[in-house]
Amino acid sequence: MQVHKWIWALVLVSVLVFVLSLRQLSDPDLGFHLKYGKWIVTHQSFPATDQTTYTVSDHQYIDLHWLFQVVIYGVFILFGYPGISLFICFLSLLLSLLLLIRLRSLRIPTSIISIAIFAAFLIIDPRIAARPEMFTFLFLTGILLILDLYMEQRKNLLYLLPAIMLVWCNMHALFILGLLVIAVYFIGILIRDHKADKSLLICMIISFLVCFINPYGMKGFSLPIELLTRFDPNNIYNQHIQEFLPFFAQPHFVIRDYLFIILTGVSALVTVRSIKTRKLHELILLLLFGFLAIGSIRNIPLFVLIAIPIVSKQVFELSGKISKWKKKVSSLVFIAMIVLPMAMIPRLLTNAYYLTNNSFNKTGMGINNAHQPVQAANFLLNNHLNGRILNSIGFGGWLSWALPQPVFIDGRLEVMQESIYKEVTQSWNGALPGLINKYQPQLIVYNYLKYYPWTFQMKELKGWRLIYLDGIAAIFAREPFAKQIREVDLSKIPLIDEHSAPKTVNNWLKGFYRQPDYSTMDMLHQTLFCLQINSPQRAKNNMEKAITFFNGANRKTCQGDFKGALTDYDSSIILLPTYTKAYNNRGILRASVFKDYSGAINDFNKAIACDPIFSDAYLGRGTAHFLLQETEAACNDWKHARSLGNLQAVRLIELHCNR
Repeated sequence: MQVHKWIWALVLVSVLVFVLSLRQLSDPDLGFHLKYGKWIVTHQSFPATDQTTYTVSDHQYIDLHWLFQVVIYGVFILFGYPGISLFICFLSLLLSLLLLIRLRSLRIPTSIISIAIFAAFLIIDPRIAARPEMFTFLFLTGILLILDLYMEQRKNLLYLLPAIMLVWCNMHALFILGLLVIAVYFIGILIRDHKADKSLLICMIISFLVCFINPYGMKGFSLPIELLTRFDPNNIYNQHIQEFLPFFAQPHFVIRDYLFIILTGVSALVTVRSIKTRKLHELILLLLFGFLAIGSIRNIPLFVLIAIPIVSKQVFELSGKISKWKKKVSSLVFIAMIVLPMAMIPRLLTNAYYLTNNSFNKTGMGINNAHQPVQAANFLLNNHLNGRILNSIGFGGWLSWALPQPVFIDGRLEVMQESIYKEVTQSWNGALPGLINKYQPQLIVYNYLKYYPWTFQMKELKGWRLIYLDGIAAIFAREPFAKQIREVDLSKIPLIDEHSAPKTVNNWLKGFYRQPDYSTMDMLHQTLFCLQINSPQRAKNNMEKAITFFNGANRKTCQGDFKGALTDYDSSIILLPTYTKAYNNRGILRASVFKDYSGAINDFNKAIACDPIFSDAYLGRGTAHFLLQETEAACNDWKHARSLGNLQAVRLIELHCNR
């Protein structure tokens, strides 16, 4: 009867996983994956150099995603964009099934399985996308299942390991993790039995060798090792791209982040509690993947897939020793596991769940027009505007797929390399004219919500006209290119004064049955663009509003509302991108409260770019460097602050530099 009761919870969790995974296509990399899938099928070969940009066409492109790209392109040819959404949903459901089978193989009861899968997918949620990562999650879980069956039940399916690795190394660069997991299990058995397991050793060696069977041979095998540089805090990608941030460097936490913290805490607690019965490979995997997850938020799903079965088993073992409150707690948990999925499913269907969690995802099928520059690309196609493009990085993938001409940059960071990305980051700090002079584009297509510093620079550049604007994209054309297209009349765009909708209980309840008003959001975005680029009077209004937000942020900081303060500093800077004090105070907040030292240094850099003699910014940047144990850089900044008359810097130099 107990098992039968929990089946209903498991069914509801499965429905939740389905709804959570059936989403519109938002990932910025989708475009170039489709482009290269088509290229490979058309040319019947593999790319050796970049084929889709005019900036790095001579750069080497080791396309270890080629098989994923061919598969996703094949799905598109057969079923269109809705088919890709369904395909990713199918992969997600397959992952949940493999996780279920693995938990059952460890003899975990249905009650704990329901909770485990529920928590796992809420944490994994951001990485459910049309990316080759989905296959990494599947292959990693499959290998863990095979090794668990072999180690726990002596079921020998080891012959499947080389086959999985052969496909994996042609799908995604993280295939190296499969070899790592196999090696960890081998070491665990070796130490347990005091001898090498010959069957596992042979399969491990074959699995290693088949990874060289890829179009690029040794280069393909070594690529994952080269990509490890992205996790270096001094790497420019690590400093600017959200998914590479350390977990605790995030300025805001949402539900999935708190669940990850709980999972990590429970993992540590139950592992210590049952340390004598834990197997060596479990301890190694938990420590290794836990370290990876804390170091970079994109690795969190890998830790979840490793930890959930191990922790579930530990919880089950420990629960058998607790009988006093077991029945009452079990009943309460069962009710929660019925109510929570039933409450979340309608909020997923209306997309209220995603908005609450600061996510750009949308439930449904096909392309997410609110995140992909589909309309902007169609505008260029329909008007036959085939000129050279300067684009924001997130738009590059889709533009390369949708347009006939090559693009400036896209999300293949290993191909773009740090030098060109550094030019982009410098363009945010006033160097856009230099970028334009170097690459001579005829069109600038960018996400004005993220690249808002470009907007402020564009209004000062002569010879450029705004020819297109929607909820996320702006297109400027250089005179006399596209002279047949009328300039956008911003005076005809209705402006909305509210920066955010009031968060009332009524609005929260509407999330159970009503879709958000996306058209109003688009209008709000266009209002923001107009405020950034329009008349001196509006610029004055912007400044006044920016000061209001800045003062509000300072008050919230004093009151201990640090997240609210960070949001207000963000708003202040969006309205006035040259607001030196806002950058400085946000940098102090990031460093002192959120321990986001790289983000703080970036803020201090922007403050210095706005005002090169602002001593407080040098002082703050030096302190951030010092907290990163970069003493030489810290002392140089403090000395610069001292030369500008900063007395606090004098004391810091005496304490830490004059030794």
